[in-house]
Amino acid sequence: MWKRIHFRQLRNIPIRWRLTLISLAVLTLLLVVLSVVVSLLAEQSLLGNEVDVLHNEAHLAETGIKGRGFNLSRFSEPPVGPPPANFQTNAAELARHLAGPNTNAAILTPDGSVLIPPSTFPFTASAVTLSPITVQQTLAHNQNGSAYVLARDAHGARQIVVLIPLVSNGYTVGILQVSTPTAPIDNFLITLRLLLALGVLVTILLAAAVTFPLVGVALRPLVEIERTTRRIARGDLSERINPPLTKDEIGQLAVSFNSMVARLEDAFHRQKQFVADASHELRTPLTAMSGSLEMLLIGADQGDAEAVHRLVRGMYGEVKRMRRLVEDLLVLSRLDEGKLSLSEEYTQVGPVVEAVYEQAKYLAQDQELTCKIEPELPLICADKDRLKQVLLNIMENALKFTPEGGHIELRASQTPQNKVEIVIQDSGRGIPPEALPHVFERFYRADPSRARQPRQSGGSGLGLAIAKELTEAQGGTISISSVLNEGTTVTLAFPAADTKSQEQSADKKTTLDVKK
Repeated sequence: MWKRIHFRQLRNIPIRWRLTLISLAVLTLLLVVLSVVVSLLAEQSLLGNEVDVLHNEAHLAETGIKGRGFNLSRFSEPPVGPPPANFQTNAAELARHLAGPNTNAAILTPDGSVLIPPSTFPFTASAVTLSPITVQQTLAHNQNGSAYVLARDAHGARQIVVLIPLVSNGYTVGILQVSTPTAPIDNFLITLRLLLALGVLVTILLAAAVTFPLVGVALRPLVEIERTTRRIARGDLSERINPPLTKDEIGQLAVSFNSMVARLEDAFHRQKQFVADASHELRTPLTAMSGSLEMLLIGADQGDAEAVHRLVRGMYGEVKRMRRLVEDLLVLSRLDEGKLSLSEEYTQVGPVVEAVYEQAKYLAQDQELTCKIEPELPLICADKDRLKQVLLNIMENALKFTPEGGHIELRASQTPQNKVEIVIQDSGRGIPPEALPHVFERFYRADPSRARQPRQSGGSGLGLAIAKELTEAQGGTISISSVLNEGTTVTLAFPAADTKSQEQSADKKTTLDVKK
């Protein structure tokens, strides 16, 4: 529960503060670790220097004793052996030479017992007593003869104790214990640690003073994005962010955000236009039907059966028009959602084009239709019914805008790029150059005066939009070219299936024919 509360509290902190706190926390951790490492290295270095000093003092005191019968061993620990005859006297003299205000010395037996205790004179340093076990463990961990241990004296002060084996005739006959207080080292370490702590504190404060403004500058585009998002949420889709000069992730985010808003603005505009156009298209037949029904209700026909039949026939035509419009809208909606199912299979283009040609002949009104299909066209992967729907939409447009006596040609051929191309070319009045880039837009209609009959409606403006969407959904492309007063050409291109797929399709068809 506490974790949940802390998480909620952190979640409410602004991101600028969170980034600053995280940066400072990481910096503090690194500085603390560095300070601890520096302190430990300094302590080890100072203690090592003090050990060297005590070793040197012991060697100087040893050289001043004549006939001592032993020498100091720093780098090894020979086996234990019997001491020489004058060992105790010479060892006591060595301990007295080392005793002073800053040092004290004692002689131990090889097993760690006290043989000659430290000096107790007032001018000497306080004595340190080690247990035999401590002595043996210290010597066992001896590194290059620098065996030392930190211990407390009778007054509780810390001292460094160095143990040096005494060797005679190749045998360890005793152990020299030299100790000195570590007060100078401790005082220096206290000062060093205070300086390190103060340095860490000052560094953190300076880092906080510098990091917070820098984080604010770095996050300024995000703040601008947030403000712009609020304005966009209120409906102002024309808002944009001024992208930062940097090319980092935030700069790329600002550019992507502007691109996203531009697409949203275009999508909303198209949606509003779509709704307005759809409403307009539906309002026209509804108005016509409403007028006809009103005339029937008020008895304007005056019992004339022919007038009633004419009004009902007009209403039926408007219902069919509304039905086609709704079906077209449903197809476009499913295409936009990616839910339109296509039964794609390896298809022969020739039969589909012939079927469209035969159906177009019944729709023609004194226009001349021709059809040219190259033999042995390769197969394409397409939905035959949807392909037929696309071609019929284009043919209807060609018939609608081609005057009586005009010519419409439908042909299918293979291109050098291994594609199957279907071309519908008419000799109509063509499309104005300014309207040509928009013919595939939904509900777009050029000047209605281009229609074959001046009073004929130009359609809903969805035929070419559906043709484009269906063609691209089947992996094809569609293009249109037109010259005003000369005609229009619509070209569909589909990739030809590979040879292996065509052979498999041919084998499958042969098998089916044999079974029949």
